[in-house]
Amino acid sequence: MKPSFTAFGLFAALSLLVSCVGLAGSPSTSNDADVIVVGSGLAGYGAVYGALEKGAKVLLLEKNDKLGGTSLISTGTFSAAGTRLQKSKGIVDSVQSHIDDINRIGHSKADPVLLKRFAEEATAVWEWFVDNGLSPNPSGPVIDPVHSPYSVPRTMTPTKNSANEYVRVLAEQAKAKYGERLTALVKAKVTDLVLEKGKVVGVKVSGPEGEKVYRAKAIILATGGYGSNREMVKKYSPKYAEFRTVTAPWSTGEGIEMAAKAGATLVNMDYIVGYFGGMPKAADHYALGFGDLSSGFAERWTGEIWVDADGKRFVNEDGDDEDPRETAIDGIKDGKILIVFDQGIIDKNGGKTPLRDFDARLAQGYAVKKADSVERLASSFGVDPAGLRMTIDTVSAPSAQGQRDAFGKTTGMAFGSGPYYGVLCYGTIFMTQGGIKVDSRLRAVGADGKPVTGLYAAGESMGTSQWGGRGYAGGTGVAPAVIFGLDAGREAAAFAKSGK
Repeated sequence: MKPSFTAFGLFAALSLLVSCVGLAGSPSTSNDADVIVVGSGLAGYGAVYGALEKGAKVLLLEKNDKLGGTSLISTGTFSAAGTRLQKSKGIVDSVQSHIDDINRIGHSKADPVLLKRFAEEATAVWEWFVDNGLSPNPSGPVIDPVHSPYSVPRTMTPTKNSANEYVRVLAEQAKAKYGERLTALVKAKVTDLVLEKGKVVGVKVSGPEGEKVYRAKAIILATGGYGSNREMVKKYSPKYAEFRTVTAPWSTGEGIEMAAKAGATLVNMDYIVGYFGGMPKAADHYALGFGDLSSGFAERWTGEIWVDADGKRFVNEDGDDEDPRETAIDGIKDGKILIVFDQGIIDKNGGKTPLRDFDARLAQGYAVKKADSVERLASSFGVDPAGLRMTIDTVSAPSAQGQRDAFGKTTGMAFGSGPYYGVLCYGTIFMTQGGIKVDSRLRAVGADGKPVTGLYAAGESMGTSQWGGRGYAGGTGVAPAVIFGLDAGREAAAFAKSGK
């Protein structure tokens, strides 16, 4: 993931950015729009376009001073089966194969109806983007190396690998076709939903001029997840309170909590899939950047061991599949991992350290340390010295070399006499898997199993588990967010028109 161009420049150029103050707000019960969309990322702009396409007047509200949401910092991987790009390269694929792969990677925890809807719609949505100005990377599709592998290459990206490319295309098409029916406001933080007689009929907004109320027949929450709200993680997923995060600072989950307050059910809030592994610079360093990730060990190195606080290994460190490593972190107390190797293992890896800033972190002395004995290294990180010594002796035994161990690893290396190195890292939040429960029409669902009238959700506000289960499948951060945004917009516009 990496930043893309600013949303301000994009949307100002498209004349969609109205002001940071906004409309007057409704003094009575008149509506400001047919549909209000909260959040301007992938799901939000998908919802905007879907609602406009169905004839709705739309008000888009964004709490930041720029439009674009998390698309501004995300890469653009998009998975779909049976695309023209696949066919041009002789790749045979099917919707069912896509579903089967996601169920395997997500441990069959996805909502089957929503997963099927995503997989069935993904191809047409990808082709629509290509036909309307998205330039696909000709090297695709690929099997995404960052996540547990699909059975066939089906992950594509734009030539400019940014999620904001999808927002750009949606914005251009919205302006060209429906611009007169769209108002977009920034610095408009939604603080609550307005309910009347059990129906969601508007939102309360805080902005530079104070609080206002905007009313509409349908409200779509596309406010993202809560990976950067540590208090929410503690509240809903306390087991993961010590996990670090690389989510955007505005991923604070207020939309999810507003929906719950309005009577919506939250689902899978105990799910956090920890990517490996975030290297903090201090004990209280929770918000990390992508440069703080230790994933280079798995991608470029062999021979090191990963241990828990007892000094015990828990996974095949060198396997090709990311999923076992990600799910194994779930069983580690506080998600705290120590990566251990010695100078001999560095030498066997060509003398290269696995981190670009290894020397700088070693000098800093928190996440990376060096010691002349296993015991001193372990003690410096709060790891059991006897446990680590036993683990190192076991993997170093002549009988262990070249053999398949209990975790399926065949690339083990013997440790020598030192010096020894340790890298402290934690399970790290990329997305949040829990969120607002929706039905097949993207309506928020209450405790009674019935829709919360007037309320819809899309994207990470739903929690990624509803379409992906408990795991990370390539291209399923971007594609479902856009697809369910489009669907929510269409459904909300139909409700606004018919009242049912």
